[in-house]
Amino acid sequence: MSWLHLPRWRRGLDVFNPKNFESVTFAAFLAWVGLGADALSSSAYGPPEIYYALKGHEYLSVILAIGIPLTVFIIAAGYRQVISLFPEGGGGYHTATTLLHPLAGLVSGSALIIDYILTAAISVASGTEAVLSLLPGSWYAWRIPIDIGILLFLVMINLRGAKESIKILLPIFLGFIVSHILVLGWGLFSHLPQLPQVAQDTVRSTQSDLGHFGLLFIIALVLRAFSMGGGTYTGLEAVANGVHMLREPRAQTGRRAMNYLAISLSLVAGSLIFLYLLYHVQIVHGQTLNAVLYRSITEHWTVGGLHLAPAALWFTLLTEGLLLFVGANNGIITAPIVMANMAVDRWLPERFSYLSDRFVARNGVLLIGAAAIAILLATGGQVRVLVVLYSINVFITFTLTMAGLSRHWWGQRGQHPAWAKRLVVSSIGLVVTASILLITIFEKFDAGGWFTLLVTGIVIVLAWFIYRHYQELGKLTRELDETMLDIVPEDIQPGPPLPLDPRANTAVFFVHRFDGLGLHTLLTAHRMVGGFVKNYVFLLAGIVGQGEFKGRKAVEQLKVYVETEGNQYVAFCRSQGMPATWFATYGTDRIQAMEELANVAIRYFPQSIFFAGRVIDSKHRNAIWSILHDEVSFIIQDRLQHDGFSMMIVPVHVHGFSSQLTSISLPISMPPDLELVQADPARSKPSSEPQSHDPAFRS
Repeated sequence: MSWLHLPRWRRGLDVFNPKNFESVTFAAFLAWVGLGADALSSSAYGPPEIYYALKGHEYLSVILAIGIPLTVFIIAAGYRQVISLFPEGGGGYHTATTLLHPLAGLVSGSALIIDYILTAAISVASGTEAVLSLLPGSWYAWRIPIDIGILLFLVMINLRGAKESIKILLPIFLGFIVSHILVLGWGLFSHLPQLPQVAQDTVRSTQSDLGHFGLLFIIALVLRAFSMGGGTYTGLEAVANGVHMLREPRAQTGRRAMNYLAISLSLVAGSLIFLYLLYHVQIVHGQTLNAVLYRSITEHWTVGGLHLAPAALWFTLLTEGLLLFVGANNGIITAPIVMANMAVDRWLPERFSYLSDRFVARNGVLLIGAAAIAILLATGGQVRVLVVLYSINVFITFTLTMAGLSRHWWGQRGQHPAWAKRLVVSSIGLVVTASILLITIFEKFDAGGWFTLLVTGIVIVLAWFIYRHYQELGKLTRELDETMLDIVPEDIQPGPPLPLDPRANTAVFFVHRFDGLGLHTLLTAHRMVGGFVKNYVFLLAGIVGQGEFKGRKAVEQLKVYVETEGNQYVAFCRSQGMPATWFATYGTDRIQAMEELANVAIRYFPQSIFFAGRVIDSKHRNAIWSILHDEVSFIIQDRLQHDGFSMMIVPVHVHGFSSQLTSISLPISMPPDLELVQADPARSKPSSEPQSHDPAFRS
């Protein structure tokens, strides 16, 4: 195997460089920051909604201050199982798809996409309100422009790469942890003598409500408060979704990050709910409930006569607001991962699985940012409206995940040593999450819940039609493959290498794999210019998308696949006495890869004529086609023609293809009993620079 060296400015990103994976993977601590900040920041809007739901019965805060951490650990335990079962990532989408049904995965994935859009929107809106609580009331009128500006900033830094964005936001996260340990810890410590009285008041109030309303009323009120504070649990999904972004060993790193997340969220959310009760917090116009609480806790802080309350309040609220922006960043990071996984499974346009040269799903980042801005404008940035829309989709995914885990462990009964324990955990999680989901839908259906269900339903329907389109086209292209590959014997014997003449006219083909489209393009070109050209060159671009960027092993498997396909074209041509070779390159940008390959072909064969095949579905082609399909051949054609080279795009109408085939003269005779040439990955050192299998092109 030889290596063709391009000038440095022309080289694509080396996807085989192990440092690439190190540069975008997180240790458990960074995963806690980048993927868990959403959950921790939800303490700014989840606990307040719980306290609002208890109006007139605030004593139940004691029960909820205990119940919230318990449910957090139950859900987190379920997602620890997800991480162990699926160490390559995928989270709730992959769990529902694999353990229940692909349609369940579609529902879960669609809910997650809307959930992460709302994560970005509600976190930015809530963060802005927290910061504005420190400023004069006149600033409140500027909250929407501020929200939009912050979202645009987050989109920009995420286009530079996930790890870079997390490093920028790390000091904010640490500031939040320090400030909340001090403020909440002091609030609890200073009220330790009052705890017996709080316990007595809780018992007395409970007995009073039992006498007036009955046990069913108290249970219903507690469950309603749980459901209204459903936003508290958001973000527990994120670590499982982003396992492929974690440092090896991924499952262990993911479980450790989940532990950090569950412990921190439980302590912060539980403490807040209990402190609302201890400090008898009341709603103040223009301030968040947390701002009122923090002011009450810090108002008497002095050291040596120096009044620290203003500085402590500013620091605590500022870090809370900024952490909410980190939570919004989490949505922008994680949603494209879900979209890429769904695109790999053909529920979404394939372009959402593409990565930029910074290994970022750029299309997904831009779409999530734009959708979050639209949601903010539609709701006026009202946090109490957004939290209703938010909670429903969170618990759709939670419920499907726990259902999938329960089904899995029931099927594993007696086979796995810990099946009973894990089934109990997932079953309890299923009951908890399904109950909260149903209550939230019932309570808030008229208050915006219907809109969330409608939007999620629209995404599901659109994804179904996209999937149907790809399935129908896939069926037609398989028929094309079968028809064309019938021409090729089961075994191809390539014969001895034939000399290539760099000075002669050369037919150069952009191909993806050894398939019907590539063979049709080759035969058509041979019919047109077979007496004119002396060399046949095949260019293959191995594109690393979300499906391949799960580690070095997956990228090397892609390399083996590309080499095998290239060798089959060369074997086919040589068996017919046609001198042939192939070049391949690997990267994340299809256009850049094809340009590199074209330049290599021109460098070694200056008299090149380029060809590319293009599938035409005349029955279903419409304006949506360009969204669902990559039309990069036209871009390459335009650039080659600008440089003075010819390129022909050969159309293949998949409807009525057999009639087209009769118009193609087949001058190539096919000898029987020939043998395929397989690529040998051991022959070469992995690289993303264009390469050729032919000894004539050794550097």
